[in-house]
Amino acid sequence: MKLASIAAILLLPLVTSCGSGQSTNLLIGQWKASAIPGTTASSACPTPLVFTANTYTMPDAGGQPETIPITYVTGAATTFPATVYVMTDAGVAFHVTYIFSNKDHMTLDNALQCAYDRA
Repeated sequence: MKLASIAAILLLPLVTSCGSGQSTNLLIGQWKASAIPGTTASSACPTPLVFTANTYTMPDAGGQPETIPITYVTGAATTFPATVYVMTDAGVAFHVTYIFSNKDHMTLDNALQCAYDRA
């Protein structure tokens, strides 16, 4: 089962690029932590997040920006909910999942379920 999941993640960009022409990466840009209306964003959710074509920048524990190289696995950018996976050089087993309700709102799929709005 795990091997099938890894194969699906690795083949997804090929399938989406062949079927839709040109894929757009929904994560590219700057994001700020958000919250459900009437509440405040969790202070445990890092903010801002900045994604470029090859890097990810977020504040470290001391609040200083830290940039690391990353690789994306993207799906359809016009059908929601949409998912983008981000991998570091640690490998596919250590990917991070971002789930988009629309192009300007996403959730980091972890225990905190940090919500973000495009800045």
